[in-house]
Amino acid sequence: MKFIILNSSLRSQSESNTYTVCEMTKIAFEKLGNECEIITLNQLDYECATDDKDDEFRSVMKKVLDADGLIIATPIWWGVHSSYAQSILERMNAIYDYGRDNKFQPFYNKVFGSLVSGGGDGFQHIHGILYSFASNLGFVIPPNCNIESKAQGRDDILKDDDTIAQIKNATINMTVYGRIIKDGNPAKDARHGTVDVNEDKQ
Repeated sequence: MKFIILNSSLRSQSESNTYTVCEMTKIAFEKLGNECEIITLNQLDYECATDDKDDEFRSVMKKVLDADGLIIATPIWWGVHSSYAQSILERMNAIYDYGRDNKFQPFYNKVFGSLVSGGGDGFQHIHGILYSFASNLGFVIPPNCNIESKAQGRDDILKDDDTIAQIKNATINMTVYGRIIKDGNPAKDARHGTVDVNEDKQ
């Protein structure tokens, strides 16, 4: 299976706690026999918008559409997700609009997880925003796929038992549920409340 991690840290990879947790998550996916790619948004040239643009974010979305699962990774900035994480939600709105207008849901049969790093409060609030967004786009959210890392600094993060345990839970559950969904193909018969992909079958 193939998973994409969208790293929305504002810092360079060498300075980013979020990127360190992304690396650990990538390794965990690969140990389970999956492919995993980290895409760092601050290295891309793209426009913040709610419609489709011919820029580097379009190629990112093609990779997400080809994958079996997606993780949005963000640090906590003043209690909320980063501006790069928000730009993901805004740009993916174009796919939501297309799905609604054409009764097509490309994110059915894909699993979703969220990764939040930071030393302050805001974990559950950010997970809630990302989960609500993902659900409305048709992703399936397996249990315990919200990674939270309070550790600060690469050395502390790499040996933090709580971070390691949460990564293990998320990667295993996304892999297991991803396989079940891929084999069961719920998109064939399921109904999405706002897109009504299969409304004629109900």
